[in-house]
Amino acid sequence: MLAAVGGAAATIIALGRSSPTDPIPEGLMFLLIGNMVILVVLAGLIVSRYLSIRRQRAEGGGRLTRRFMLLFGTVALIPAVIVSLFLWLTIARGIDTWLGDTVLTLVDEIGTITAESGEQFAAQFEADAEAVADDVDASAGGFQANPEAFETIFSVLATYREFSAAYIIDRNGYPLAIAENMSSPNHYGRPAVEYFDAADRGETVAVLRPQAGYTFALQRLENFGASYLYLARPVDPELFARLDRARAAGTNYRLAQQRSSEIRTLFIVSYLQIVALVLLLSVRLAQEIAERISRPISRLASAALDVSEGRRGVSVPLPESDDEVRALSNSFNMMTRQLDERRDDLVSAREEAEERRRFLETLLVELSSGVIRIDSAGIVTIANRSAETLLDQGQLEGRLLPEIYPEIWSRVEEVHTRRSQDDTFINMMTEDGLRHVRVKVTSDTVGGYVITLDDTTRLISAQRQMAWRDVARRIAHEIRNPLTPIQLSTERIRRRYGDQIDDEDGVFERCINTILRQVSDIGRMVQEFSDFARMPKPTPIRFDLAALVTDVVFAQRVVHPDYRFVLSMPDEGLETLGDERLLGQALTNIVKNAAEALSRRPQTDETQGQVTVTVERSEEDGLIIISIEDNGPGFPKDARDQLLEPYVTAREGGTGLGLAIVNRVIMDHGGSVQLLEPTQGAQGAIVKIVLPHSLSGAADGEHQTLEYANEY
Repeated sequence: MLAAVGGAAATIIALGRSSPTDPIPEGLMFLLIGNMVILVVLAGLIVSRYLSIRRQRAEGGGRLTRRFMLLFGTVALIPAVIVSLFLWLTIARGIDTWLGDTVLTLVDEIGTITAESGEQFAAQFEADAEAVADDVDASAGGFQANPEAFETIFSVLATYREFSAAYIIDRNGYPLAIAENMSSPNHYGRPAVEYFDAADRGETVAVLRPQAGYTFALQRLENFGASYLYLARPVDPELFARLDRARAAGTNYRLAQQRSSEIRTLFIVSYLQIVALVLLLSVRLAQEIAERISRPISRLASAALDVSEGRRGVSVPLPESDDEVRALSNSFNMMTRQLDERRDDLVSAREEAEERRRFLETLLVELSSGVIRIDSAGIVTIANRSAETLLDQGQLEGRLLPEIYPEIWSRVEEVHTRRSQDDTFINMMTEDGLRHVRVKVTSDTVGGYVITLDDTTRLISAQRQMAWRDVARRIAHEIRNPLTPIQLSTERIRRRYGDQIDDEDGVFERCINTILRQVSDIGRMVQEFSDFARMPKPTPIRFDLAALVTDVVFAQRVVHPDYRFVLSMPDEGLETLGDERLLGQALTNIVKNAAEALSRRPQTDETQGQVTVTVERSEEDGLIIISIEDNGPGFPKDARDQLLEPYVTAREGGTGLGLAIVNRVIMDHGGSVQLLEPTQGAQGAIVKIVLPHSLSGAADGEHQTLEYANEY
């Protein structure tokens, strides 16, 4: 609306400043184009608003608004039409007056007077110049006889005819005689060649220079040979400027008459635009006023319809006027606010329940324990990721528990029969070995059961480790005390009675040596017990695991040159955190056991003994995996899962503490040890060590494989 008001005002101002005799301003054309754009936009707004009112769902409010619009539109259009008719008459009569015969006659008379004034001035100037030329020709004899007297007469003649300067010049413009008025500026300038040619033809050349403030005449002198008379007279530049403006005004007026139809069209278009802007603006204002009056009632009607359709959160803005409509709107808002409060209570309760559900889902996903929910028929309805990983059965939801794991289903049947909720432990054989799982079954309120599975393998192993370490400490303490007296007493018996006893058959010496040897073996065993009981905690430092593994394999290759050792690991450095000494001892123990196991292969096996050490990195899990594989006789199948426990061994003469110490070192580093068998029925054993790692500056690279042959 502001643009419409501005466009109409700008058009009126532009028309007021322009005249029919003036050229059409370029800015006026752009203004008319802009007005057309404003008209289209304003008309579009009016139509769009009207159609919007028709589409209102509250029929009562829409009808009331249209009624107000019709009323106010009629009131606004009547004065607008009257003003438009008045403007039409004024503009039409003004154009007729401006371009009528009276003004044309006046312009023609002014043009005639202007032309006659100019011609009269030129004729008088030429007559004065010819008179001076005749007088100078008559005085030609004095020019040679008495030049000084001639110059005086020459000056008097020029002054008498009101010339400010007079010159007798030759063809080249060189002055031969000069008569100048000292109070006037020098108006001499060498005439052009064409002026000399015209003077030679007997013409009096008169040249007006109003911008320079003077006019000059050039005429040939008959009695001075090839000489010319140059006369200058000052003129008023403003006089000639007025004459030029008068002629230009007349010319413009005649041009305006010639394009009177164009001017009339321009003014009519401008008038129609102004009228259209005023009318459309009046209609738009009528719409705005009608909407302001009917809007509160329409809002109440629409809001009431929304409430009746079951919508909530409905409110209407309070009108600025303090009247009955404001009181009604306030009461309506209070009513809807109370409805919203009731709804918010319900939504809060529902959101709280939903939040609890999401929390339980998140808890199930992140929970390390396995959780399974089954219905009364044994179908799994909920199973978290830990349960699927622990049971190693893939997707569990929708499957029958009796088919997946009958042992757990039997526990469910016991709970159903006895109504007990005691924990039970089961052993599960997986690819990673034997796992000890605690199973707890609880019945829910809808006839189903919730089964909780906890992998207690590491816990049980740690408990056994602690128990065996305590046993080892007690054994070492109890056995070490008598060993030293036994050894010392035996050696003393040898020294004191060795020479006195007749020992021809060597029985005495063999017995003494046997006692000392057995005491030494028991001492070594006690030392291993003591080492196992007093295992230190790891002191983590950053070191190169690749270098450590390489040194371990190299050392065993030197000790066992008859076997082939293969090392495969990333070609870039493996920097990790850990206790380098303890990890080195653990790796040395495992590689040493693998090499020693090769000596127990059957004599019929002609293949070369081989130990393969592989180091891999798992970037996704953040783990380092070290595998030591040999093609020896392998682990005993009936005791493989117990070999990591203290005092369990498969070697003759072994103490059963080597793998237990290795397992303890790896567990203290947050890792695990797994005893596996080669795939596809191959002979041998695999020890798999899994360690968490923290790489620094290491990138993924190709693996390098080092084969330690028999030569170095």
